[in-house]
Amino acid sequence: MNSLYDISQKYVEAFENLNVDEETGEIIDFEAIEALAQQFDEKIENIACYIKNNVSMIAALKAEEATFSDRRKRLERRVDGLKRYITSCMDTVGRDRFETPLCRITFRKSESVNIEDEGKIPAEYIIVVEQRKPDKAAMKKAIQSGQVIDGISLLEKRNIQIK
Repeated sequence: MNSLYDISQKYVEAFENLNVDEETGEIIDFEAIEALAQQFDEKIENIACYIKNNVSMIAALKAEEATFSDRRKRLERRVDGLKRYITSCMDTVGRDRFETPLCRITFRKSESVNIEDEGKIPAEYIIVVEQRKPDKAAMKKAIQSGQVIDGISLLEKRNIQIK
């Protein structure tokens, strides 16, 4: 079976090399062109259906990703809650260690900064994060209204729609 590219090339060649009966103006061997057109249409249809199938699969995978993410977050919250529960109970009975053949629970100390009032923090301890991002929507409107902006131009695209 020929590829879409091959069929396209043969289709163009067939039109470039048309044999026309000079007396009647009739195209000779038009059936070959019709056969190529049919092959082209079938191949396009098959590829479009394949694309639609993949788009459906992508949507299903995204939905599953969201489901897995929700399940993971739910389990993480459950684990955090159970850890707080064990910590609270062990603090209540005054234990800082627990060990059996199946598990061992210990605590390690750590330190973190607790910000009580961000407004009172001296400037030397503040990091300013600046983010530059071109406003493409505003630039597009400006160019469409006739304004010339150095360094940018509108790029016209053809986006295929398969339904």
